[in-house]
Amino acid sequence: MITDNVVPFERRAPPAPPADFDASEALRTCRALMQTLGQYDLSEVIHEACAAMLLVNLNDLLQTARSIGRPVDFADHIDAREDARDVTELVARSRNAACHVWTRAARSTVYRFHRVAGYCPRAMQLDDRTLGCDYHDDVAIYYGGHRLYLKRHAARAIEELALVFGQPARGS
Repeated sequence: MITDNVVPFERRAPPAPPADFDASEALRTCRALMQTLGQYDLSEVIHEACAAMLLVNLNDLLQTARSIGRPVDFADHIDAREDARDVTELVARSRNAACHVWTRAARSTVYRFHRVAGYCPRAMQLDDRTLGCDYHDDVAIYYGGHRLYLKRHAARAIEELALVFGQPARGS
């Protein structure tokens, strides 16, 4: 496979959302996928497929929010080693690693899909990277060497996006 058209992630203005983008539907999809990911009896294949679909929809919502001037830009719980300054960039990078599996980063040992549920800060060692989860009540998802927490990153972003797009938050 020729990969000469693969370029590194670069910070640039997000594209304008398509005219038919339905934020309400994307939010419903994200919430449904979060419920599915909360089940412990999922096979690894199903878990990875749901995580990838969550990243696609969440990235669309985050990029749309940024393009309309209402970015979701919290940086809490993002590892200092990440090359992402906020949750929007973290989701974009994770989504790119999940969806562009032919890139060098996606093919290396560290960059496969991994998940760590519950507190286990040193769950596994791959190459020079230790993968783990720092919280009892969360699940760490690894794509492309990027750690995304389901509760602290994805769920929080979904609820903030609901407010951006005029939808009720779960607590409401």
